[in-house]
Amino acid sequence: MAQKRMFSKKITDSDKFLDLPLTAQALYFHLNMHADDDGFVDGTKTIKRMIGASDGDLRMLMEQAFIIPFESGVIVIKDWKIHNYIPKDRYQKTVYTTEFNKLGIEENKSYTECIQNVSNMYAQNRIDKIKEDKISLDKQSVDEKNNSASNQLKEISDYYQQEIGVLSPNQLEQLSDYLTEDTFEAEVIKRAIDKAANSAKRSFGYVNGILRGWRQNGIRTIVQVEEEQRQFEAKKQTGMTDKEREDLKQPDEFYGF
Repeated sequence: MAQKRMFSKKITDSDKFLDLPLTAQALYFHLNMHADDDGFVDGTKTIKRMIGASDGDLRMLMEQAFIIPFESGVIVIKDWKIHNYIPKDRYQKTVYTTEFNKLGIEENKSYTECIQNVSNMYAQNRIDKIKEDKISLDKQSVDEKNNSASNQLKEISDYYQQEIGVLSPNQLEQLSDYLTEDTFEAEVIKRAIDKAANSAKRSFGYVNGILRGWRQNGIRTIVQVEEEQRQFEAKKQTGMTDKEREDLKQPDEFYGF
């Protein structure tokens, strides 16, 4: 295989080529330098890593038809024969004969791709890109969710210490569980803190008891809390039996005391 390669300014000075990012242009030159005497290249991933190019750069070269991909992972430089002329006594035929036989040659000596042969490769590249994007979005979503939960927990912790007193690490962990595992809204936990702070029992145990009671009743949102309070007030305005009135008082035993 020859150790020197040539480039035609007809290709590399074209607007289409110069519009490519510099990283994609660099990748194109390096692919040419590593190609065999028929313009075929294997090991594109190694070349990408070597120069710091990305999968996006390779996809761009494919989409702009500067290279032709095959299902085997081999690519060929489309305009190889425009760039290079190798004397017959120095020419070594490519070992990628299967891929070579799937190509045609246009009048200007550039390779013409067989759509049927490369369609699966394009499809796979699109699938890989979708997977990459999904992984990136999933990671971003998880990071955002974790950051949000962390910020909400700090807000709840500060609010508790402002309204009631110091939180122990174990108590903070319990509040974290209500927030993340039981999916309580932060405002619901703060509402429980308000109820405890305004009662005679300003303690974490009272807050915890309120939250356990709401969890038992399926209450997780501030809208549900306010609806429960609305129903409570409505019943107070209507006639109730002594038993109903006692039930609405929700004695300490309801909160686990």
